Amino acid sequence: MKSRWHKIYTAQVAAPPELLFKLLSDLPNYGDWLPGSNAFGATTDVEPYPVRLGSRYHDGKPGQPGKDWWGTVTGFVPPGSIDFHHTIRVRQLKGTVDVHIHYSFEAEKGGTHVRRWLVLDITLPVLFRPLRSLITASFDKENLRTIAAVKEYAEAHPDG
Repeated sequence: MKSRWHKIYTAQVAAPPELLFKLLSDLPNYGDWLPGSNAFGATTDVEPYPVRLGSRYHDGKPGQPGKDWWGTVTGFVPPGSIDFHHTIRVRQLKGTVDVHIHYSFEAEKGGTHVRRWLVLDITLPVLFRPLRSLITASFDKENLRTIAAVKEYAEAHPDG
């Protein structure tokens, strides 16, 4: 059974769009501003690098089977927007989560309005459908953490 879930995360950041685009497009250096979590450890194997449209990356917890996935940069318009796509296999639930992320950066009064649009296409057997809310809650928590971390870092390091 397939279902769709989406949410838009926003933040007003006292930093220019160019800096936010640079931080969020520099995949192998996320560790500079985003501490690890239960869901995220690192982004590795980025090819080609520097990141551009079509770059592929290894994300999540590379090196830990079942906790990693491959993604692709599907949109790249500096400094205005960047898009990512990856599919996460949830083996224990015999399902997949197809993830689409779109960031937009709009300059506003001494800062940037950041929007992160998250769309999840979740495929699960009917038996596991009640666990969908646990999946979306996990993504929600990680997205809130990411937006807060990039905001905090960008405002503390305005020169990059």
